[in-house]
Amino acid sequence: MRLLHTADWHLGKLLEGKSRLEEQRHVLGQFVSFAEETQADVVCIAGDIFDNGHPSAAAESLFYDTLKKLSNHGTRLVLVIAGNHDQPSRLEAIGPLVQEHGILIYGTPKTKLPSGKYGEFEVQSLDEGVFSAEIHGEKAVFVCVPYPSEKSLNEVLYQEEDAEEKKAADYSEKVKALFRKKAVWYEEDSVNVLVSHVFTLGCVKDGSEQGMMLGNSYLLPLEVFPKEAQYVALGHVHRPQKAVGSQGRIRYSGSPLPYRLQEAVIAKQCFLVELHPKEESKVQEYYFDNPKPIEKWVCKDYEEALRLCKEHQDRPCYVYLQIHTDTYIREEQLKELKTYKEDILEVIPLFSSQETEDVRETFLEKSFEELFSSYYKEKKGVEPEQEVVELLLGLLEKEGEDASGLDED
Repeated sequence: MRLLHTADWHLGKLLEGKSRLEEQRHVLGQFVSFAEETQADVVCIAGDIFDNGHPSAAAESLFYDTLKKLSNHGTRLVLVIAGNHDQPSRLEAIGPLVQEHGILIYGTPKTKLPSGKYGEFEVQSLDEGVFSAEIHGEKAVFVCVPYPSEKSLNEVLYQEEDAEEKKAADYSEKVKALFRKKAVWYEEDSVNVLVSHVFTLGCVKDGSEQGMMLGNSYLLPLEVFPKEAQYVALGHVHRPQKAVGSQGRIRYSGSPLPYRLQEAVIAKQCFLVELHPKEESKVQEYYFDNPKPIEKWVCKDYEEALRLCKEHQDRPCYVYLQIHTDTYIREEQLKELKTYKEDILEVIPLFSSQETEDVRETFLEKSFEELFSSYYKEKKGVEPEQEVVELLLGLLEKEGEDASGLDED
């Protein structure tokens, strides 16, 4: 069985307010070509199809069109799970329409699809999130666990039990229990695959997927993943990589496009995985071409910045522009730069080290209340009400961070 693994498409995502839809259309076209060239039997999309739960009509249209092309009239099985950015019910809503194309969509860990014909494949639904199918005369068992929130884990594991039992187990224990519950369906003579959307310990993140609630308890150790799974296809991290210590059995495919400046130096890819019963998986990497890279230009002065904008005005790229200067960049200068290079995302003046040190010293001399008041006045044009300041200071004190500690930082 040849499985093509991708994730984190984030269709509809903006970069500093600019649409990436045409670039996404370009790389997804490449992905469809990879599926054809490699003669993949199964395509696995491991979550975060969309960038939010209410995608635009254009983003949904691109998703549906790509699914149809990937399925190749039902001759290729396409498996989709929801990530934390997706709205499960919205993804699953098209299930009845796509079944005849060989497309299976799992929105939550509780989702159980009906058995039956999916395209040209006979699918046997074994449990919530578990199905089997025969591919090239070999049986394959898939365990599908869309983004497992604390709430969804409790719904699956502790449907009737006391609330205290829910609290007793930490997040990794709950995920491990869920994976073990599903792994009982794996067979010695089948191809066994796990698909999920989670963080693992040691994974290299780039800032694109760092939730406010993410703590160490949400980083899963390798022990939670069942050993019976020959390949674990993960989404959630935008940098393609092997899970540390997994010898390549557990992988993140990463996103097909860079979505932040920090991702600009990362080669974007997807994985072709060859699987047979009782054998280790064999993985090949396929790389995406970026039609419009994200770049950072550091210029010694305004004249150099203007020259670069003129030289590269016809080359597609997004630019974060940093300019060494002794004065602020004037409005007319910004307009002149963008006349030649419209996809400048940000212009940052870089002042001399002495001026920077002066600004830092001035910053450190001020109390948190003074800094907040200054910021508020700059943004709103008026001084903040004393009630607002007191409320903020009270919240900070409640979090164990008093004003003196913030001054030192």
